[in-house]
Amino acid sequence: MKRMNLRLAGLRLPETSAPLILLAVAGLAYGLLVPVIGFFWDDFPLSWINATYGAGGLARYFSTNRPYWGWLFRVSLPLLGASPLAWHLFGLFWRWLSAVLLWLLLRRIWRQATQLALWGSLLFLVYPGFQQQHIPIIYGHLFLVLCCYLLSLYLNLWAMQTSSRWRWAAHALALLLGLYQMLAMEYFFLLELLRPFILWLALGRDLPGRLRFKRTLLNWLPYLAAFAVAFIWRAFFFTFQTENYRLVFLDRLRENPGAALLHLLDNIGQSLWVVLLQAWGSIFRIPDLAALGTRTAILTAAVTLVALILVLFYLVFSRPGREAAINPRSGWALGVIGLGLLALLLGGVPSWSIEVLPQLLFALDRFTLPFLLGASLLLAGLLVWLPLRTWMRIAVVAVLVSLAVSTHFQVASAARRDWQTQQRFFWQLAWRIPALEPGTILMVNQLPVRYYTDNSLTAPLNWFWAGENTAQSMAYLLAYPEQRLGQNLAALEPGLPVEVDYLAAQFSGSTSQVVALVYQPPACLRVLDPGVDYDNKMLSAEMQAASLLSSTHWIGVEGLPAIQRLPTSLYGAEPPHTWCYYFTQAELARQQADWSSVAALGDTAFALGDYPNDPAERLVFIEGYAHTGNWSRAQEISTQTQAITPMMEPVLCRLWSRIAAQTPAGPAKEAALAAVFAALPCPP
Repeated sequence: MKRMNLRLAGLRLPETSAPLILLAVAGLAYGLLVPVIGFFWDDFPLSWINATYGAGGLARYFSTNRPYWGWLFRVSLPLLGASPLAWHLFGLFWRWLSAVLLWLLLRRIWRQATQLALWGSLLFLVYPGFQQQHIPIIYGHLFLVLCCYLLSLYLNLWAMQTSSRWRWAAHALALLLGLYQMLAMEYFFLLELLRPFILWLALGRDLPGRLRFKRTLLNWLPYLAAFAVAFIWRAFFFTFQTENYRLVFLDRLRENPGAALLHLLDNIGQSLWVVLLQAWGSIFRIPDLAALGTRTAILTAAVTLVALILVLFYLVFSRPGREAAINPRSGWALGVIGLGLLALLLGGVPSWSIEVLPQLLFALDRFTLPFLLGASLLLAGLLVWLPLRTWMRIAVVAVLVSLAVSTHFQVASAARRDWQTQQRFFWQLAWRIPALEPGTILMVNQLPVRYYTDNSLTAPLNWFWAGENTAQSMAYLLAYPEQRLGQNLAALEPGLPVEVDYLAAQFSGSTSQVVALVYQPPACLRVLDPGVDYDNKMLSAEMQAASLLSSTHWIGVEGLPAIQRLPTSLYGAEPPHTWCYYFTQAELARQQADWSSVAALGDTAFALGDYPNDPAERLVFIEGYAHTGNWSRAQEISTQTQAITPMMEPVLCRLWSRIAAQTPAGPAKEAALAAVFAALPCPP
């Protein structure tokens, strides 16, 4: 035991092993669930556009929105295709590489600050203010651009500090990378102005002030010229610069300069509060165990503990010797803090210009990304500068990193639940709608998912139901009436045009061609019935109105089986045929007035021992049994439905009125109708 202690005491992990601990932490935070999650948010539209329209579609998609960034997608999307796992590994790689490049950069700026470089890169890697790593097509490419920026800075410093004959090649590559990141997107555009300060700090204090200033200026001038080129292009030639976001601050400044500046200061304060205190404070919130579930809660605790032990072990055994230990009174520590503050201010300018401030909620947390570098440098600098013992600093870093890892794992778990909900939605949609008439609007209640919108889900609807359509006129639109009313949907009335620009393609339709459906799991997907659902109080007011527009006329009964319509690479094997399968098949049979099939499917479904999670799921079987003469069974299910909630009574009244009008007369029918109408408060 004593010998083991001596070995541990003498253990020193090589400094060059830092990329490995960064990879391990990245894997714990972002990689554990990548085999079981798929596409989210804008990743679905991009995958569909690539699969359907190819490079031309991608060019159109990015033409008004970061065209130079779009070049990357035109290369990567054909290579990786529609494999979620490949894309999640792609996103993980660029996230990890950005942290490695920051580690290399900090070591080159402050050669004596090996611990600072490690701490800063760890905090940068797991920054909790940004929680969209599970959207890897979009954000993998964003971190790729950030890597261009960080590598440009590193090569710039290396070329300045070396006498190698390759220094001019390094300068040229650094210049190109720096220019590209500014042309590609606006997120990190103004961070380019950190370059002269980084050059100044890297030159150190050994040079006389004048010579230090001269060398800084000479090394910066080519990059300043590149910045000017990018600025001029954005300001005067890229006409879509403010297509999506208006420069609100400039408008305020013209109207009332004093009030505008005060408002700007308020926005700066709010933003810094969010990206610094709220972001890091969020990791100390106790998780909602009910939302997580027992199994996920146990896994989260295990991941947190492993991360804590791993980071503690590495930080303890990678410490430099006493002669290189951190001196909190070192002047360079204040330089780190100053650089972090400057990075925060420069990073925030795009948000403050358009007055869209970062928030810790999806999807506005993407606006924390320009603050990522500054927030990490500031926190790492404070840990260096504050008069703490070394073990206390190590403990703080380990706790922050492990709790941030826990936060990201919980986000990935929530994304997994959304992915499963979306998969079940499309399986049931494929069972219920074998084919769909082009030009149809699918009006759906707002689904209980965080990481999808109706815009996101329009892409797979077109991809899987009209994959052969390569025209720029889209076949279908999926719309949430609760969200789109007053926007793309002027009103929920027939005969109104609906136009949506999807950038790569456009949808042109009408509210006269609608299929309305509701999906509220664990209830099944259900196509709304205009004859009974128009004032179903279990639906939102918007969905009640949408039901009046709905018609099964647009649903084709002959089409691809679900297992052939949905790609196995995204949806796996067909789920077991339980209650919802038989319910959707019964609705499809009712659409064809195949009442014997409806009744037979009801017999099978009720024999499962399962039960409906929405009382409206019984309606199709009431109607099926009535049409096949099984009046006692129809009456029995009606009584069960009425007993669940009185809100179903008006719906049952309309259903039985329709049954009375559409079925042949007979004594059994008259007896059943008399009993049902006696129990229901139907209007005369």
